[in-house]
Parts: sequence; structure tokens; C-alpha cells
Amino acid sequence: MQDHHEPTEQQKDQAALWHAKRAGGSLSAADEVVFNTWLNSDRGNRLAFDQMRVLWAQVEEPTRRVSNVRPKIGILGVLSSIRPIRALGGLVGAAAIVWGIFLFNPDIATNMYADIVTDRAIVTDIDLPDGSVVRLAANSALATDFSSGHREVELLRGQAFFDVVHRNGDPFRVHAGDASIRVVGTCFNVDYLSGNTVVAVQEGAVRVSNQADINGVLLGPGQQVAVAHRNLITTDVSDLEPILSWMQGRLSVRNVRVDDLVTRLDNLADGRVVVFGSIATRTISGSFPTTDIAGSVETIAAAVGGTVVRMSPWLTVVY
Repeated sequence: MQDHHEPTEQQKDQAALWHAKRAGGSLSAADEVVFNTWLNSDRGNRLAFDQMRVLWAQVEEPTRRVSNVRPKIGILGVLSSIRPIRALGGLVGAAAIVWGIFLFNPDIATNMYADIVTDRAIVTDIDLPDGSVVRLAANSALATDFSSGHREVELLRGQAFFDVVHRNGDPFRVHAGDASIRVVGTCFNVDYLSGNTVVAVQEGAVRVSNQADINGVLLGPGQQVAVAHRNLITTDVSDLEPILSWMQGRLSVRNVRVDDLVTRLDNLADGRVVVFGSIATRTISGSFPTTDIAGSVETIAAAVGGTVVRMSPWLTVVY
């Protein structure tokens, strides 16, 4: 039974609407009276609105830290400091703009470094100069180096499935996060979506290493390794289909944290999708369409008892 002090889903939704109106400055005097009546009519209403304020404060905090920067100047220095104040104001404004760009488009820096960036909704096959083929997931980024006999690529973000052409004495190398993958000729998947790198082999063999273990581990068909916190954790995979499901427009997971799954969906969303609160650490299993991110987010929230609030067309909060 739900605690009578805990806000209901309806109260949370109403709180989100009231907060959006107040934050946007669209509340009239009459609306303010209605809001205060609603706020004081039930303890659950007040708790729901307080929770919404906390959530929004967590989202806004980085901007607040930037915009609250103020020069400390004594009265005697006011006249001589007008230009520095204006300059600092310009810097603060520029910093706020840059932070805003990175908040709603955190991939911009990675994309500038990449040679290949895929669309947010399309899986793309890329023919590499050596004849190898890489299938890139939506919103993935790849840097390549095939100069002077090199065969090296770096997966900067996303997922990729490699079908590497064999060339005697000429290894093919893939870098992703802390992982370095050396291959002669094989088919394998690299997942670099949530900060850690996971490599799974379909055919052939690859050697995966990192700075902590330069010798690494040798993987064969049906094996995968997770490179996390400088560790190499190897497991056998009985079925590669869920791992490769992204190529069919689905994201299949088993017992993963909600925040990890949301991070993966956020990579494919037009705006930002973030998760707060205790539900972030809960685990979930299922198969979610990557062609309907909003629907997948709603499904996840329903499965773990969470709430979805769309703060704007560019920000969705799950809590």
C-alpha cells in the first residue's frame, strides 16, 4: 500500500505542470491563487512540488554556478573597473552559452574530432580504405588512420560491428575508451556507449588489452570482455543476438542498471534524457525499440515505478 504522505502519480504530474508554468513566467495572478490553493490543500501536493523543485535544481545547478560568478570590486574601483566587468560579463555569458551547448549536445566535441559521424536514427555501413567494413550504430562517431600502412580506427562513441579483411602481417587495431583491440581478420562488436567498453566476438579471434594489462585477453567466437575500471572481465556468451540487436533497431538488455540503459537511449534521443533518484540504480531487463525513444523511456519508467516529466522539447527527466 502506498504511503499516504507519498505523492501520487497524478500529484507528481500536476507538480511538474505548475513548476513549468512558474519557471516559464506564465503564471497570472489568478493562476497564482489557484496554485497556492492546490499547494496547501494536500500534503502530497506540497511534497510533489518540493520534489520537482529539487529535480529541476539538480539540472540547473551547473548553469547557476556559472551565472553566479561576480567580480568583487570596492567602491573606489568602480569607475576603473567598468570595462573589466563588461569583459567578465561577456566571458560569463559565453561560458553559459557553451555550457548550454554541451548540456543539450554533449557530442559536439567528439564529433569535431571524428572522421565519420552517423545520423541519430540510421545504422550505417562504412567501407574502409583497406576493404574492411564497419557497421555503425545510430549517433556513433569514428576516427580513422589508414595512412602510411596503418589500419587503425577509434570508436569515439556508440557501437560498431567490424568485418575485418585479413592481410598478412598487417594487424587491424580498434581503440575504444581504455580498450585496445588487435585483430587479423574477424567479425566482432564493440560497445562504447556508457563509459565502459564491451567487445564481443562473432567469428575469428581478437586480443583486447588496456594500460593495466598490455598482454590482455584472447577472445574467440561467443566470448566477450568488459573493460571497466582498468579491469578485463571475460565471459562466455551463449547467444550474440541480444548484443547485436541494435542492428535491427532494438536495444536488448538483461539485468542492467536503469541509469546505464537511459544513457544508451539518451545517445539516440533528439534531446537529453536523464534519470535521478533511487530508480537509477535499479536493474531492468527487456528489449526496447530505438526507433521510439519516448515510448521506450515510458516503458522503462513504468517497469521500475518511475515518473517521466518532459521539462522541454530538449529535456526529459525520469525519476
